[in-house]
Formats: sequence, structure tokens, C-alpha cells
Amino acid sequence: MRPTEAARRVLRRWRLLAMPLVLLLVMMLVPCTHAAEAVHLLQAETWSSPSGDWAPPPSLHASGDAVLDAATPWAAVALPHARPRSTASSAEQASAPPEVQWYRLRVPANALPHGTPQGMRLYIPRWQTVGTVAVYANGRLAWQTRGSRVWNGFNRPVWLDLKCLDQAGAAPQLHVRMASLPGVGGALSSVWAGPAEALRPAWRLRELLQTGLVTYLRGAYLVLGVLALMVWLMRRARGHGEGREEAGYLLFFLLSVAHLLATLFYLVDEEGLAVPDAWFSWLTLVGSLGSSVCSFLLLRQMQGWHRPRLARALMAYCWLVAAAALPLWGLRHEAMLPLLRLALFPPGVVVLYVAARGAWTHRTGANVLLCGAVALSFPMAFHDLAMQRYLISIEHIYLTPYAYMGVLTMFLWVAFTRYQRALGAAELANAVQAERLAAQEQQLRETHERLRAAEREQTLLQERQRLMREMHDGVGSSLMSALRLVENEPAARLDVAPVLRECIDDLKLSIDSLEPVDADLLALLARLRFRLGPRLEGAGLALRWQVDDVPPLPWLDSQSALHVLRILQEVLTNILKHSGAMEITLGTAESVRGGVPGVQVCVQDNGTPFTAPPPDALPPARRGLANVRSRALALGAQCSWDTWGALGEDCGSRFTLWLPLHKP
Repeated sequence: MRPTEAARRVLRRWRLLAMPLVLLLVMMLVPCTHAAEAVHLLQAETWSSPSGDWAPPPSLHASGDAVLDAATPWAAVALPHARPRSTASSAEQASAPPEVQWYRLRVPANALPHGTPQGMRLYIPRWQTVGTVAVYANGRLAWQTRGSRVWNGFNRPVWLDLKCLDQAGAAPQLHVRMASLPGVGGALSSVWAGPAEALRPAWRLRELLQTGLVTYLRGAYLVLGVLALMVWLMRRARGHGEGREEAGYLLFFLLSVAHLLATLFYLVDEEGLAVPDAWFSWLTLVGSLGSSVCSFLLLRQMQGWHRPRLARALMAYCWLVAAAALPLWGLRHEAMLPLLRLALFPPGVVVLYVAARGAWTHRTGANVLLCGAVALSFPMAFHDLAMQRYLISIEHIYLTPYAYMGVLTMFLWVAFTRYQRALGAAELANAVQAERLAAQEQQLRETHERLRAAEREQTLLQERQRLMREMHDGVGSSLMSALRLVENEPAARLDVAPVLRECIDDLKLSIDSLEPVDADLLALLARLRFRLGPRLEGAGLALRWQVDDVPPLPWLDSQSALHVLRILQEVLTNILKHSGAMEITLGTAESVRGGVPGVQVCVQDNGTPFTAPPPDALPPARRGLANVRSRALALGAQCSWDTWGALGEDCGSRFTLWLPLHKP
């Protein structure tokens, strides 16, 4: 049966992932080749000393041990060499002295040429034991471990300067002293000696694979975990931190911290730790258990699979193991490390089960690769356990840190693919929203155009109706007066000219109201003066202009301007017809009424004083006063008539029109 397209994509991804992994494993497991100048020591002699001292002597000559005696029974062994490991009781380990094992290596005299640019080096890829290790060159102490006997930098290769062996013609001798806790055994890899420039590439590669790369990856994943924690805290502060999706950020942070604790013992140097050995071992165990729990919870959340009983059982098991392994009970972690590592397999099996179920249920490339990474961690863990038990060569590389890295990488990949899918869904939703928004914008534009057209039609209709009303009330009224005059008066006494002038003035004022005034009252008054000034002067009235600058009136549009013009026209016409005045003064000023700022227009004459009757007492013939008051009311203005001067002296009427700055 031919594979589907999805299966082919998964296979291609597997090949892309497997190629660098295979290359990395080959680099780890295949011995490195060195330049011809370096010497690879594959044979040594070993001897078990009865000495019970942990500290190495400063010199073999000053030592009470029989290392340099000719009668010492040295036995030839092949390197790498390991002594078997067994688990002893805590009481026996606490009371027994250390087991001291010596290794003697003979370096050919021609293997260390003199005068090399960077000097001679001794390179030991790996040693391992629970105890102390020291290296002697020609009987003198050249290097030793310090600090903790358990976490003593076993994962760091030895790089030693051999300038103390710079003796022409002498056959250098190297001794390695290994004092171990009883029953834990010990191992020593093969040894390289030669010029620094020949050994440095192999040493740097070994340093990178055993500690450097693990450190860099640990730091990178811890930074990602801290970023995830910051995202979770920010979302929680905004009220979005209670959902399951948001809890994934916190789980990823806890997973990165747990992985860091689980692999921290690979990064310890020979100087040791400031933390007690038992507690440090317990922390690494808790880190491994915590990584299993966090991986299970994160996988369960990503797959939408609950299984609360399985989760409770897993957490109960991890809590039980962590509590049983507490150093408070006197358990010697250095003797029980392989057994404690075996306790990590049940949680790992649960995580593998969840990953396999997700790969089988969803059948996506990311879930299949994640399941493969979890499954691959088991042979890697067995490989490391075999190295700890000295069942395979200790020159191999511990693979468990890279198994953790693979699982974390797969988690990131799954999160990234889910992010890509979410991003694609968001882009699709944005595209749909953009289309809907464009359609709504088009509808809004069309509606807006219809509204504007309707508004224009309504404005034109209102303006047409206003003009018709003004023509009817102004010009029409004047024409009707002229018609009645023609019909009722004899032809000899007929004088239609004043009536026709009023018609023309009304028509001009209506036309002037259509001109923009830009909220300028003075410009409007200037038009009134231009239109009515000649008529007043022809009637023998002097028009005095005493206007001051006033603020603009924002509400003064064409309709409001016509109201103002009609009010002032009516007032001036009444003065012309009824007051017998000889002089009219028109002025403007700022004024405040009732706490409201405004401007006022004052029209004063020297004719017969006039007092306006109350609005409810207006006779039917006084329609002009009613129009003035109704137009003022439409403007939100106030109008009033009063007299000035004393009777019999200079006196007259004064009309005041107050206009607010802002129309209510």
C-alpha cells in the first residue's frame, strides 16, 4: 500500500531529524583520531593499595605507600579499565576506609618531544568513581580533585600541562591514584600524551560534548522557560491566567527548571559543590521526577486528554519516591544512585504512553516526532545506566542530557506547529474580517452617499422653502400693499414708488442673506447699511455708524443672518414711517446678560419716543413687532425698546437686540 502524503511528510521530517542525531552519535561514540605526534596509551599497570587515606600524598617519594617499591605486585590491564560496582549498606560504607587503586603508565621517551610551541599535555577523556582522584608525573602531584567525593567533576576531561616531564632522555612515568568508596568501583579511560596543538581539537570536542553543549542548551531552554513564565504572569495580571492554555506557559517554565536540576550533576567541576552531596543528589532526583510530571501534564494539555486518575497516581508515585529518598532517613545516595535512577523508569513509561497515544490519535508529524523523542530517551537512559555500572566503556558520552534536549525540542516544535496553525487561523480570520469590513465600508460609503444626497436635497428644500417664505412675507407683502394702494386710491394721488422700493429692499436683503458672512456680525451690518443707507438718506435721515469690534458668532448662518436683517429692517422701516426722526445711530458692543456672554446691536433715533406694548397686548395692525419678537426668539436673542432723553428736549427711542455668542 502506497503511503499517504501525510506519512511521506512525516518520513521526510524524520530523516531531517535523524541525520544530525546520527552524526552527533557518531561524533560521541567513535574515538577521535589525533596527529601522529600524540601517543595513545592503551596499556597500564594497576595495584590495589592497602592505604586507607582519602587525601593523596604530595609526592610518591614522601608517601608511606609502596608505589615505588620494586616488590609491589603490579598487574597489567588494558585501558579503558573498570572495577565492578556493587551496592553496599550505609553502615558498611560509613565505617569502612576507602579502596585505593593505583594505575601506572609508561610514556615512551620519544613521545614527548622538547621545544614544542605550546608545550606538552596529558589528556584523559574520562575517569569515574565516588571518591578522589590524583595524577602524579614523575612522582610529583600534578593534579587532583577537590571538594565533593560524590560530585567530583567526573564528566569533565582532564587537561594537564606536562612541563614537569621536560627531561631529555628520560622515560616519563605517570601514576593515577583513585580512592573510592567501598563497593562503588571505579574506571579510567585510555590516556593521550603529546603536544598541545595535536591534542587540543580532541580535548575541545570532548569538553563540548560532555559539558559545554549541555550548558549552552540548558541556558537556552531556561531562558525560554523564564520567558514563558513572564508571559504567564502578564496574562494572569490581565485576568487571563486561569485557563488551561495559559497554564501551559507555567508548565513549560517548570519543565525547563526540572530538566536543569535533573542534569545539573553533569556540569559539576572538580572543585565540588557548596551543597551537601546527599541533598544535591536528592535535588537531581526531584528534578527528574518533576520533569516527568510536567511532561505528562503538558502532553495531556496539548492533546486535550484528561485522565485525572492517571495524573493523581503519577504525582503520588513521584511524591512517594521523593519522600523516600530524602537524606533525612540516612540513605547514602552515592551508593544507591543506580537504584534511584531505576525509580525514574515508571514515570517515563507513563510519559511514553501519553506521547504514543497522542501520536496514534492525532497522527500529526509533530506528535509522531515527540513520541519518537520520548521513546528514544529510554535506550539513552539504559546506555547511561550501563556506563554508571561500568558495563560499557566509560569513554562513551552520557546521552541523557541530550534526550532531555530532544524532548524539550519536540515540545517546542509541537508548540511552534500549534502556533503556526493558530497563526494561520488568525490570518484566515483576519482575511475574512477584512473582507467583511471592506463590504461594510462599501455599504457605509453607499449609505453615506445616500445620506449626503438626501441631506443636500433636504437642505435645498429647506432653503427653497425659506426663500419662498421670505419672498412671501417680504416682497409678497410689499407687492400686496402696492396692489391694494392701486386698487383703492385714485390715480391722481397714486404714489407707488415707496412701496416698490420696499419690495426691492426686501429682495436685496433676501439675496444678501445667501452670501457667506463667516460668523462676522459687522460684515452683515455693513451689507444692511449698503442696502438701506441710500433709502434713509433719500428720506432725509442721517445714519450714524458707531460700531465696535465684537467677537464672531459661530451660529450665524444664512437663515440666522436673514433673521437679523429682517429684525433691523423692520426697526428702521418703523422709524422711517412713524417716528419723524432726523437722525439714526447704529452701534455695536459686547454685553453679558444673565451671566451669558454676547453682543448687542443698538438702533437709536431722535424722533417721537416709542414704547412697545407687551406681546399679549399687541393690536392686530402691529404685525411687525410680532415678527421682530418671533425672529429674536428663533435666534435665542432678546430685543427691547426704551426711550432716552427728557420729554421736550432731545429724546427718542432706542431698540436693543442682544445676541448670544453661542446659540442655545
